[in-house]
Amino acid sequence: MNRNHTSKPARRVDVWDLLKPYWELLVAWLALLSEMFSSSRKRRQLRPWHIRVGKRSGPAKLSSSDIDKLLQRHRDLQDVGKLAAVAATFRLPESDFFSDKNHVERLMRYLLEQNPPWLHVSKVLAGGEQGDSAQGQETLFREQIVREVRDVTLYIPGETWRDLPLASLTMRPAKGIYEVWQGRLLDQILPPEVLLDRCAKGEILIPIRYNIKQRLDFERIERRMTLEIRKPVPVPIDIEGSDGKGGQLLYILLDYSASMQGKSAVLALSVIMATLRANMGQRETRYLFRRFAEEMIPSVVESPLQARTLLEKDSLLDTILATNFNGSATGINDAIKVAVQDIANLRHSESLEASILLITDGLAHIMESTGLSVLKERVKLHTVMVLPQPNPELAAISESFSMLDINPDVVRETEALGVPEAPLPRRAYHI
Repeated sequence: MNRNHTSKPARRVDVWDLLKPYWELLVAWLALLSEMFSSSRKRRQLRPWHIRVGKRSGPAKLSSSDIDKLLQRHRDLQDVGKLAAVAATFRLPESDFFSDKNHVERLMRYLLEQNPPWLHVSKVLAGGEQGDSAQGQETLFREQIVREVRDVTLYIPGETWRDLPLASLTMRPAKGIYEVWQGRLLDQILPPEVLLDRCAKGEILIPIRYNIKQRLDFERIERRMTLEIRKPVPVPIDIEGSDGKGGQLLYILLDYSASMQGKSAVLALSVIMATLRANMGQRETRYLFRRFAEEMIPSVVESPLQARTLLEKDSLLDTILATNFNGSATGINDAIKVAVQDIANLRHSESLEASILLITDGLAHIMESTGLSVLKERVKLHTVMVLPQPNPELAAISESFSMLDINPDVVRETEALGVPEAPLPRRAYHI
């Protein structure tokens, strides 16, 4: 018996339909991660709902108020005049440009506006123990010409004259026999023997003729006046830091070879000056210094110059400005190795985040052992070339590599033509 039986087909479960929502969620999540962490993709304009996480490619630019504050610190501490005086001692053609305080101040402003990596290399304490923040203020003294309002006593000529000679000034002894005849008549008629005897003894007096002395009377008056006086003026420096045991160290290596004289030396000193002044208020930051050429000063067997307090940091800058650039060959490898070893010795007793600021114009070959020593001790090397010449070997082991370029001759010719100086700061200096 045949029966027509129509049965409903069984519902087929599709696995893809079950996994599709999870797959879309995974794709969206990967896309978000790719946008957050990919640095190679072109940055789009951020929307209010966008989130972007990544490493900052460069230091944040200083605000105009911060630049003016740092530049005012250079003015108050008389750094611009000191650097101009150092430039004038070289007596080279570019000294006519750098010995001008206005040009030096423009150079310092440009360095602050560029805010290179080495400017705030010791600003943030990345290592060491944390502690409570401590802020305060200390002072440095500079001798300046200031104006003060004071009550002073003045003596002005009076309206009366008086001539009151003393009696002892109306007669004087005769100097010789030729003046005896100007004396009294009783002395002139004495016997010759007695006359000569009394003249020799100075007993014969003659009148002083034409002895007119005008004596002027002065009157005393009190006046309030504005005076220009030279006195030590306090310069306040903001001190900030923490109470932890950690800290940061900046080791300065300056090339003092003879090739650095003139423009290169001024650029090198301006870099050091800007770095020291920008971070001198950090309590836990210390500075070490050596200058190197074929030999190192201080020598290798001696400790480097060290500055921890505010006064020591100020004195260290004066010592650096007194550098005599008369060295011979440039030994960059030895200088870096000695600096790394000094840092390693300090780390035996302290927890320090260390960086080296190397300033040179040499194109020396960097040995492999030099780079290994920097990596072994975890030291950040910041290199500043005062000439626009690349050094790939030195840049490979450096945390940052900067090349400074300035041409004062172009600026001088432009000024001679009467071109206004407003756009010059951005065209004259290149990093």
